[in-house]
Amino acid sequence: MNTSRAGWWNQRASRQGSNIAGKSGMIDKFLRRHLRQMVASALAFSLAGLCSTVHAAGNFVAMVSGSGHTTVEGELRTFSFVAQQDESGNTVGMAQVNNRLVGEMFYLDVDCLNVVGDLAIVSGVITRHTDEHAIGLTGIFAVVEGGEGAAAPPDLITQVFFFQPGVLTCSDLGPDDAAPFLVPVEAGNVQVH
Repeated sequence: MNTSRAGWWNQRASRQGSNIAGKSGMIDKFLRRHLRQMVASALAFSLAGLCSTVHAAGNFVAMVSGSGHTTVEGELRTFSFVAQQDESGNTVGMAQVNNRLVGEMFYLDVDCLNVVGDLAIVSGVITRHTDEHAIGLTGIFAVVEGGEGAAAPPDLITQVFFFQPGVLTCSDLGPDDAAPFLVPVEAGNVQVH
C-alpha cells in the first residue's frame, strides 16, 4: 500500500472518478514544490552548521551567505550558499543551485572567496550534478548585498558559470567582470561580510 500523501490522493481519485483525478497532478506538484523548499532549508541549516563548526577552528576575515530565487525565462532558479575565508586565505563553503529551466541541480564545494566591498565572487569544484560530465568543473558566481530593509536596493546574483579546472578562480575576477551578469534576487537574502 502506498502511504505517501500523493499516493493516497491518487488512490482516492481513482476510486471517486475523474473529477478528483485531475487534481492529483496539482497535489503532486504542490508536494514536490514543498519538498524542494524543505530540502533547500535543510541544506541552508547544514551549511550554516558547517561554517559554524569550521569557524571555531580559525578567525574568518570574509564571509558570504544567502539563499533565495530568481526567475530565468519564466522558470524558477533556487540557490543556497555559504563561504568563509580565514586569515591565511583558506576558504571553505558549499553552494547548491536548482535551475528548472534546463533541469539542472548541482552542488559546489567552495574553495575561493573574493570580497570587494558589498560584492563577493565565489568559486569551487562541482561535486554533484544532474549531468555527470559537469562533475569536476570549476563553478564561479557573484553576489551583491543590497542592504537591509524595505528601502534597500535588491540583492543581486549571477548564474553559475562553468570552466575547465585551472582556467579561472574567483581571485582572477573582479566587480567589472561580474557586473553585466548580475540580476536581482526576487526572494531571499544575501549577506556579504
